[in-house]
Amino acid sequence: MGGSGGGGAVRVWDVDLSGDDGAAGPAAGLLTDAERARAARLVDPVRRTALLRSHAAARRLLADHLRLPSERIRWTAGPYGKPALTGPGRGCEWNLSRSGARALVAVGGAVPVGVDLQAEHPHGDPLALARRFFAPAEAARLAALPAGSARVRLLCLLLARKEAWAKAAGGRLLDFLRHDAGHAPAAYGTPRRPNGAGYAVTDLTIGPGYAAAVATTGRTTGRIDYRSCDWRDLCVPN
Repeated sequence: MGGSGGGGAVRVWDVDLSGDDGAAGPAAGLLTDAERARAARLVDPVRRTALLRSHAAARRLLADHLRLPSERIRWTAGPYGKPALTGPGRGCEWNLSRSGARALVAVGGAVPVGVDLQAEHPHGDPLALARRFFAPAEAARLAALPAGSARVRLLCLLLARKEAWAKAAGGRLLDFLRHDAGHAPAAYGTPRRPNGAGYAVTDLTIGPGYAAAVATTGRTTGRIDYRSCDWRDLCVPN
């Protein structure tokens, strides 16, 4: 999937976060004290477990990708939450999104990358939300669909595209909501940001119940190297 740009492949791992709650210990052991403290502050145990497992899986995947020990993988968050590696992995662009019992980890190498995953749910009235926050053409496309699951599906897909685009740019989602996120599940490079850098967004086909997209700078996202894995295979000793 993806375009045929010349910027090399973007790697995307689709991580299954489900499984026995009692197996969270090995995941927590891979996290920093700050990450464990952040997880402990989450009241919802489902969200807490998802954070532990997704961060641990991301650390292992990045360590394998960079050929570094897991304990040397560190990152810091930008002003709008985009993670940036520090230390020996500095300069390798990557991004993380989680929703429900799944997470996506994207690595773009030297190319800024953003990824977003949306479990399909209504977010309220899809058409009312689109008319309030999205581009007029996008609201019109939702209005043309029958009420119900079709509108929910398109709303979540548009949100995934916009969120991935915002993450690639290191910006906040609010500033991207009014930009039209494109008609088809293909790369696009317009509109351009004020600094003149174009961004391309491509949908990821990841099965029913979810919408996902990946974004990079440039005319196309290039080849998308997409693969699935289980957090336990990455984080739980055999």
